[in-house]
Amino acid sequence: MTSDNLPDDIRRFVLTSIPSVPYLEALLLLRSQPQQAWGAAAVARRLYVPEARAAELLRALQESELVAWTEGEGFRYAPRDEALRITIDTLDRLYATRLVEITSLIHTRVEKRAMQFADAFRWKKDN
Repeated sequence: MTSDNLPDDIRRFVLTSIPSVPYLEALLLLRSQPQQAWGAAAVARRLYVPEARAAELLRALQESELVAWTEGEGFRYAPRDEALRITIDTLDRLYATRLVEITSLIHTRVEKRAMQFADAFRWKKDN
């Protein structure tokens, strides 16, 4: 099954807003317990990533207005609007049943960006 079978809005959201699988998993982790404040150490333990990587993920989620930071507490799930919340709810349901399709879509996006970057340094032979 390919990512073409995913709803268009979810495909678009993943392609434009989800840079990596750990980013998505951090987002869905915070979504799963929206009242809980999370720190980098707790996220690192749950996702099996280094604490520094978890801190990067949390900051990136905050910059994307998907989570909010409260001084002295931590990060909480807080999408900037209801439409985004609904999209993430749908993505969470799909991720539970179509994990391979969604992760493949993310990896394909990352691979395309890497190839574009590499192509920028390819020597062109003059005619």
